[in-house]
Amino acid sequence: MEEVGVEVPLPRDKLSIELRRVGGTRGGVVLVSTGSFNPPTYMHLRMFELAKDELQQRGYYVLGGYMSPVNDAYKKKDLLPAAHRIRFCELACKSSSFVMVDPWEAMQKGYQRTLTVLSRIRNSLCRDGLADQGSLKVMLLCGSDLLESFSTPGVWIPDQDNIISVDEIVPNQISSSRVRYQFYRQRLHKKMPVDKVSYLR
Repeated sequence: MEEVGVEVPLPRDKLSIELRRVGGTRGGVVLVSTGSFNPPTYMHLRMFELAKDELQQRGYYVLGGYMSPVNDAYKKKDLLPAAHRIRFCELACKSSSFVMVDPWEAMQKGYQRTLTVLSRIRNSLCRDGLADQGSLKVMLLCGSDLLESFSTPGVWIPDQDNIISVDEIVPNQISSSRVRYQFYRQRLHKKMPVDKVSYLR
């Protein structure tokens, strides 16, 4: 299951390191979204923006965010190869001032648990002195589908106080499944960033 083998440096080009010295009163946060990103959509990036705004209002400072595409061993139906999903995410993140792609999970020999991904990011930033060990939080960013699984009795009880739900003011129906469906119907360009459409062609 968790066969680790490939060393991949954690991207840092968009981290707001200066914020850790002058930022919020509750400490620093790094946002991480794991998933298929098959393909990534505007809504994936919008989640980062919504979470950042909410956390800043609560007194945190957001150092940066990472999209972490799942490993090919995830075996999801119609899952594109990791190299393509990593490239899609890189193209999607080009327009973001703070979201980067961490390809580590996708490049390992096997499936990686989410906690392993989050711990690796936290340890890397703290080990290199880019974040304070005592105050840095690495928070999992997820959509409503995963959030619904949190209601399974007994599963998330110890962590319930750490779950922050942020609602989108304007409901949005863009999903990777819908994008794939539209792709097959030749309507892809309306739901994907232009760079990704060019990459596909």
